[in-house]
Amino acid sequence: MSRFATLLVVILAIPSVALASSVMRTGEAVSVAADQAVEGDFYGLGNDVTVSGEVTDDLLVIAGKVKVNGKTGADLAALAGDVQIDGVIGGDARIVAGEVTVAGEVQGDLVVLAGTLKVLSTAKISGDILFFGTDAEISGEVGKSIFGTSERMRVEGVVSGDIDVKTGTLTLGERADITGMVKYASSNEIVRAQNARVAGQVIQNETVVEVTSPKDVLVPLLVLLFAALVWHLLFGRLLDRVSTQVVVHPLRSMMIGFGLFFLIPIAVGILIVSQLGSLLGITLVFAYFAVLFAAVTISGVVAGTYLFTLVSPKRATGIPSVLFGTSVVFLFLFIPVIGPVLCIALILTTMGALATHLYRTIRFS
Repeated sequence: MSRFATLLVVILAIPSVALASSVMRTGEAVSVAADQAVEGDFYGLGNDVTVSGEVTDDLLVIAGKVKVNGKTGADLAALAGDVQIDGVIGGDARIVAGEVTVAGEVQGDLVVLAGTLKVLSTAKISGDILFFGTDAEISGEVGKSIFGTSERMRVEGVVSGDIDVKTGTLTLGERADITGMVKYASSNEIVRAQNARVAGQVIQNETVVEVTSPKDVLVPLLVLLFAALVWHLLFGRLLDRVSTQVVVHPLRSMMIGFGLFFLIPIAVGILIVSQLGSLLGITLVFAYFAVLFAAVTISGVVAGTYLFTLVSPKRATGIPSVLFGTSVVFLFLFIPVIGPVLCIALILTTMGALATHLYRTIRFS
């Protein structure tokens, strides 16, 4: 879990201070045409986001499908179902997605948490590749090293550094050319084509099977259940309204949650660097983490209520939904790759619904 949390911070890290101008576009389909140029940062939120023009600074996208045909002057951060890069990323590319395909150029590091990663033969990654997921096929040129964890990994291109991975199966194809060493942790031996070249050593480390005792699972689960029950007993009406908001408007709550998660740190950074807004920025930081912490602890309650509505139209939150939902969400954490991603999506959806309820309460009070 600590490794996943660290990876998530790396992937979703974005500049907290935006000194240049920023452009935000939302909608079903969001695009930057080939003859358009965005000065500063660009934030896209929608079902389908296509960037064919130029973005001079960072590109931040939350969408179902993302396609980058143009050029960004700095980093790309994307949270999507499908991401395709055919253009040029001037800095690092940090992506959380179901499937990622890179056919263009990434001039920094490529950091990916996904089910599938495909780096095509036309692609060029100037920095490192860090991949956590199921399948990775790397046929393009890698300027530095490859790190990560996967079930299957195939390398078919030039790697100017090392390969250091934990994987079920590692394959070096006919066109693989590794300048450094290959170090892999796996119970299976490397599959190496006859023409594959490795300049350094090839070292295999046996995979160490981590033994999890019942105590390691039960204690965190009981703590989470206790916190959820306390919320239910003290703020039952609030939980019922937040759960109803998620059940009735799940997509809207998710969009609001994702937006708050990314945009509030930027707003805080702008406020803190200005003397007049520093106090407001610090206050906003505490409010942000308070809402995020609350969303983490009650996300299981929301999930339980949502699942119970599939059986009964009644949406009132009760003890059974609290216990059932919290337990299910906790068990999701043990599902490789997709489980933690679903938990994050649920937490941010809950965050959006909670923020919406608090806004309405303050506005109409």
